[in-house]
Amino acid sequence: MAMLGRYRIDECLGTGAMAEVYRAHDPEIDRSVAIKVLKPEYATDPEIGARFVREARAAGALSHANIATIYDVGEAGGIAYIAMELVEGQPLDTVLEQQGRMPYERVLAIGQQLASALGYAHRNGVVHRDIKPSNILLCADGRTVKLLDFGVARIGDTKGAMVKTQAGTLIGTPRYMSPEQALGLAVDHRSDLFSLGVVLYEMVTGQVAFSGTSLATLALQIAQEKVAPIDRVTSDCPPGLRFVIDKLLAKKPEARFADGAALERALAQELVAHDDLPRGRRGLSLRIKLPVALALVTATALAGCAAMMLSREQATLEHMAITSGSSITAFVTNNAAVLAADNAGLAADQQDWSALQAFAVTASRDPAIRDLVVVDTGGTIRAAGNPRLVGQRYQKPAGETVMANDVTAAGNTGIRFVRPITYAGARFGTVDLVVRRNALDEAIAGVRASLALLFAVVMAAVLVVGYLSGAMVARPLSRLRRALDDASASAFALRISHRRGDEFGAAFDAFNRLATTVEPQLHGTPAAAVAILETRIADPIKRAA
Repeated sequence: MAMLGRYRIDECLGTGAMAEVYRAHDPEIDRSVAIKVLKPEYATDPEIGARFVREARAAGALSHANIATIYDVGEAGGIAYIAMELVEGQPLDTVLEQQGRMPYERVLAIGQQLASALGYAHRNGVVHRDIKPSNILLCADGRTVKLLDFGVARIGDTKGAMVKTQAGTLIGTPRYMSPEQALGLAVDHRSDLFSLGVVLYEMVTGQVAFSGTSLATLALQIAQEKVAPIDRVTSDCPPGLRFVIDKLLAKKPEARFADGAALERALAQELVAHDDLPRGRRGLSLRIKLPVALALVTATALAGCAAMMLSREQATLEHMAITSGSSITAFVTNNAAVLAADNAGLAADQQDWSALQAFAVTASRDPAIRDLVVVDTGGTIRAAGNPRLVGQRYQKPAGETVMANDVTAAGNTGIRFVRPITYAGARFGTVDLVVRRNALDEAIAGVRASLALLFAVVMAAVLVVGYLSGAMVARPLSRLRRALDDASASAFALRISHRRGDEFGAAFDAFNRLATTVEPQLHGTPAAAVAILETRIADPIKRAA
């Protein structure tokens, strides 16, 4: 078959139970499509052909990101066909055959998309009736899924229920049928949910839910037998997902989820909860996790505050050191000004700088002063704390830049001050003085030590408080957990006695109310009678108290 109507047939993509699928080209809009046609043995049946076209047109009204779009439905040369979106990817059954069971995170993501698609279709009155891995396509991106083949879908009647296709006729793939389909009963949208549960079970466990080899055996298993518990097949499926799949596989439709939207919400909650699930081995207890968490938060806050405080203290101390150094420099400059001015008016052989040199030597004995030189206007050192420098040419230390306030760092051991010698508005030289910063560094180190001590004390207090808080929370939780564990063995024939008035007391009361309700049902006593009896017993006790 080279042409079908206006479509050019390129190749056969696959064959199903009732139809064949081809890759084709639509020349009107110049795009590739998938063409589905009934097999010859079904194409000659006018009733099947009419239903095929009618139901495909109904499915063609669906527009959802996870449903393969139907573009065209028609008949050409007596052959009924459906032209639909051509999705590049792999069918789920092929993926399962190649990879085996899937991680539950991926099962949740795929299940949520399929639940969304079914919920949308069901709201529009369309039931798929043939949910199976081969009708679920994993797109090339590896994340998106598309639900294919609404070829056996039926449209809901005005009451929202589904009618049988034919008396005694089963529609759908046997291994994934719902109990209603297996028994030939009327089905509704909840039949799709059961089939999806079978698919999710296979994705999680890597094995089929119902292993019968004949239609009769499969029908019996689907209608009456429970599947092997998931936790016996695999150990890494979380309880929430197991509950969802077990609920989907309920034999009675009313015991399943109400619709696809409810299922989608349940799977979405599991996806959110997945982020909080422990990875690998069981996590640390609250006695450890709570203090560690508090310590991390406190350490971060303290580190930020300490850094800010240290920066401000260092700036303050440096400002004080600069102020002190400026005062010393001003004192030296003022004392050198008169002598420098007197010598500036004399010939070189008549100048006397001995008094200034004696002053420089005396000033350099101050422990705060590291270096001191006095330079005349010609650049010659006339006085210095180190007498060997006298008479030499003054050279400013390499790599140092005098700032606007004539202050610059002199390595790690001092602060340099350079100030002009002025007298009566005229300049007569320069004073270059370096003040030691030992005291400054010691003060900064003292601030660091104080902050470190404060940090250690606060962290120790936080760890102790966190541990005690974790213990206060862990003890009642442990008590509640033991009560829940014992409840399964004692059929809820126990209560939690307490005098707590906090949230844990409310949790204990809730457990006691649950036990009051469940215990009679397990032991055959009406719950209302037990509740009345407990009230009659409790009231006198309260009045006596």
